[in-house]
Amino acid sequence: MPFKSLKELDPSEGTVQLYSANISQQHLGDGDTVLFPQPSADPNDPLRWSRWRKHAVFLSICLFACLNNFQGTVLTDSFLTISETLDVSVAEASGLLSWVVLIQGLANFFWVPTAIYFGKRPVFLLSCAIVFIGTIWAAASPSFGPLLAACIFGGFGGGASEALGAAIINDIYFLHERGSKMSWYIISIAWGSSLGPLCGGYLVEYRGWQWGKWLGCILMGVNLLLIFFFAPETRFQRSPNLSEGSDPNASSDSPSDKVGDRFEHLEVNGKSSPSSHASIAYPHKNYLQSLNPWSGIAPGASYWDLMFRPIPLLAYPACAFAAIAYSLALAPTIMVNALSSTILIPPPYYFSIGSVGLINVAGMIGQGFGAFIGGFCIDRWSSFCARRNNGIFVPETRLLLFILPTVIVFAGILLFGFAVELQMHWAIIFLAYGMLSVGLTGSASITMVYVCDCYFPVAAECLEMINGIKNVVAFGLGYAVVPWVDNMGYIKAFGTLSGIFGGLMALVVPLLLWGPQIRHHTSSKWRLVSWELE
Repeated sequence: MPFKSLKELDPSEGTVQLYSANISQQHLGDGDTVLFPQPSADPNDPLRWSRWRKHAVFLSICLFACLNNFQGTVLTDSFLTISETLDVSVAEASGLLSWVVLIQGLANFFWVPTAIYFGKRPVFLLSCAIVFIGTIWAAASPSFGPLLAACIFGGFGGGASEALGAAIINDIYFLHERGSKMSWYIISIAWGSSLGPLCGGYLVEYRGWQWGKWLGCILMGVNLLLIFFFAPETRFQRSPNLSEGSDPNASSDSPSDKVGDRFEHLEVNGKSSPSSHASIAYPHKNYLQSLNPWSGIAPGASYWDLMFRPIPLLAYPACAFAAIAYSLALAPTIMVNALSSTILIPPPYYFSIGSVGLINVAGMIGQGFGAFIGGFCIDRWSSFCARRNNGIFVPETRLLLFILPTVIVFAGILLFGFAVELQMHWAIIFLAYGMLSVGLTGSASITMVYVCDCYFPVAAECLEMINGIKNVVAFGLGYAVVPWVDNMGYIKAFGTLSGIFGGLMALVVPLLLWGPQIRHHTSSKWRLVSWELE
């Protein structure tokens, strides 16, 4: 199939009418918020699902992302103990984190095309089952080799929880909801990475390292059941023109909800809007039918082509910047997790194994603040800007708030290096970690939502590239951090990292100044898309 421009799939180029009194479009309840994408008349359209059903799917997938990272990082603050118990070096023990991060990132390049081809539901069920089996294998491992192999096996399954989880937000929620939902999803990932070491330290100290994995096994088993019962297929073939192909009736609270009547309720955030002939023209799937893992393969799709088609999308400036921003937001937290036990257990701090995990309390506070900026604040700010712009939403309005977490993280990286090398009070180290954790949710959420806004028809493929690249970068820095700080010292190592971070994050400035022009040129002139919408 010949390559085509993104504009052929989405004429809006990311700039849409978010507020309007136009009665030819569906709105949120009886207000002026235009629903984008416009829901179809098919009652099986995920955008038409009831609020509780959407939230059940979203919660199940958020839990998968959280618990996958929980079981993957549960041994992180115990590397010193594991190295002594299993007779390996600390650098080798840190591979229990760094190799898992790498495999999770690379697994995106398998799971995303598989989900497009076979559907997201079977992929989530299979990947969650792999993580579940991996935790059992790890908990029962008698030595370091099988333990590392089990963690890598589970990491392969856990790769599906990242890009695909973010893609589901596009499947079931509207543009005006994306910021807050993406921030909840990102904070689920981040808090899983923080709760793992926090709980794991005490489990290792009092019950042994195997119990960290047994707890992960129990939680993943529960999550597998939740996905089976509450996460139906969200793949849906939508009109190429995302503002068309929808119900022509104006949106308001319909007085009629009778099956077979002219109108049927479309619930959006608990409010209703009518749809024309939805129950007559389309068969409605009941709950038992929605449990079927098989929804067919994507029509006219080649699995081989699906594997490689996301690669050209990295040329889009927003996609490339998001990959850089997420990589540099994740890397410092991975580095600190790999180093925390070697910093806090020896003198002058003398922390116990369990107490080392307490540094993640500061991380969770920082992540919560970042999620507030990257979710609630950017939704409210972009809404405010759209209303001042005659109701027209421009994706770049989200990027202005990107500056705040960037400055906080830059300062946090510098502070951490000085605090450790100069052996400042442990509270300063905790404060620094909390500051650099702000970016893991704030920067990541803002850039990923920005990509979804700019490239909605190809968002899943863009998120695949972003998540794959950021894990590869995080692996490299996490794997090299121990010899890096040994050779250079903490001040020089983290000072270098802060310089790299600040320089690359400054790439947001061209997008802030000329983002609309860049989007228009790249979406209309660059022929990078090699497929039709599934």
